[in-house]
Amino acid sequence: MVDHARGMCDWKLAPDNRAEALALAKQLEIAPAIARVLVLRGAADPAAASRFLNPDVTQLSDPLSLTDMQRAIDRIASARDKGEKVLIFGDYDVDGISGTALMYSGLRRYGIEKCIYGMPNRLAEGYGLSAERVDWAAAQGVSLLITVDNGVAAFDAIARAKVLGIEVIVTDHHLIERGLPDAFAVINPKREAEDHPAADLCGSGVALKLVQALTGELHDLDLAALGTVADVVPLTGENRAIVAAGLAYASKVKRIGLAELAAISKVSLDALKSEDIAFQIAPRINAGGRMGDGVAGLKLLLTSSFDEARAMAETLDAANDERKAIESDMLAEAVSMLKETFAPEQRSIVLSSRTWHGGVIGIVASRIQATHYRPVVLVAVDGDGVGRGSARSIAGFNIATAIEQCVEHLVTCGGHAMAAGLTLREECFAAFQKAFETCAKALLPEGELRRVLDIDAQVSLTEIDTRLVRTLDKLQPFGQGNPAPVFCAFGVHVLQDSWRELRGGHMKFVVKDGPKLLDVIGFRMADRMPTLARAEAIDIAFTPQLNTWRDQTTVQLVLKDARVAAS
Repeated sequence: MVDHARGMCDWKLAPDNRAEALALAKQLEIAPAIARVLVLRGAADPAAASRFLNPDVTQLSDPLSLTDMQRAIDRIASARDKGEKVLIFGDYDVDGISGTALMYSGLRRYGIEKCIYGMPNRLAEGYGLSAERVDWAAAQGVSLLITVDNGVAAFDAIARAKVLGIEVIVTDHHLIERGLPDAFAVINPKREAEDHPAADLCGSGVALKLVQALTGELHDLDLAALGTVADVVPLTGENRAIVAAGLAYASKVKRIGLAELAAISKVSLDALKSEDIAFQIAPRINAGGRMGDGVAGLKLLLTSSFDEARAMAETLDAANDERKAIESDMLAEAVSMLKETFAPEQRSIVLSSRTWHGGVIGIVASRIQATHYRPVVLVAVDGDGVGRGSARSIAGFNIATAIEQCVEHLVTCGGHAMAAGLTLREECFAAFQKAFETCAKALLPEGELRRVLDIDAQVSLTEIDTRLVRTLDKLQPFGQGNPAPVFCAFGVHVLQDSWRELRGGHMKFVVKDGPKLLDVIGFRMADRMPTLARAEAIDIAFTPQLNTWRDQTTVQLVLKDARVAAS
């Protein structure tokens, strides 16, 4: 699939903004490298740049500016005064789990004494609030139900709640595609204008807003940061402020469950970064939900017992190991299928199997998308012939809309532009596969599909040193909407005896510019070594980072792409 001589991506070098960046650097007395990236991030004037470099909770908007917030506050106050039983019903992913923990802690702090929580079993129930769960809530004596990170599409369940006399407050952030359910209140930033400062909040961010409106205080910012990073919402504006404050909060408070999970993940809460959440902590919390039960992660975040926290952290770590093993087997099976069936002219990849685990298909779909760069839908079919699918998209292709166009072959569907889910009967799979490919062909161009790699600036390797990397850290937290800066260098020479393939399919080599030597690591890029190692010189796109080994800290370039340099 990849022409290794050309690289994996089409490189898009940002326009040269040196003059504007130098002016900003002088005004704020910051390094020109930071100023160049700030201008590219839309923070070109001193006030915007200062806010970007100093994110804090004072930048958060008034929670009462969200539609139905006051109505929800009044209803929860009534529940407290009357001693009603309240159920918080969250999603089984990290955003839903952390948001539920935040909501539960906040309601208890507010004075709701009869407060319970629940979430669906991913494998048995699937996503969201169901009518069966509403019946369960009624049997528990619940009179007020508050959703977290779900509910805006739960029309049948909320109608059932109304019949049973249960009032529902929806807190959600997902797209509103079919109007609003008949709930007592619906708090969802997607109801607001696109330029509303809270427009991009995730589920735990919305939960934070409700609790802040109730109590007048900001607690559990670490939980809001956890959900915000894990849900891959843009780390700009309010989300950036929440994550920055949440990382500091995590270091200060050292929540028992998070501390134990961090320890088992070999992460320090004292120097916690968004990348640590994304790649170490969140996958372990997610593992419980992916393997069926997300409540374990919720209990971990709520416990005040060191022994219980340690036991649950070990359980989630083991579940994550199990998830990785299952993922590896599924990926191998999917790759084998593609070897038999894939044709380059295909615009989409839609596969199914009765051996796949429904909790892991989303991860495998992402891996397939990364190697084949097409919209991917993977469907895990159970023993009853019911297929649950997970979809991942590419830039410029709204996969939720595309799947909606194939709804005649589905039982349910929903999601975002870049990720979606669906349910179908096994006998409808072939028809859906054909319809989705037809839709993809209509929307995507012919020929090779290649992702675009945005590059902040071209640099000389002599510019890359520890001081620059530490300076770039001021742009943290990194994530969706504010990625770690990517630089490129052209015509780079590699020490020929430095090429190494590492376990896990990674490659490592050393680049040289005069006396300057820098280590380079390319994760999952070992298959590209034969082509690159034969080249006289290569072009590299990379993110510089500090690497500490045996008490020595050096600069390491994390490869984003590489190609044979033009002769």
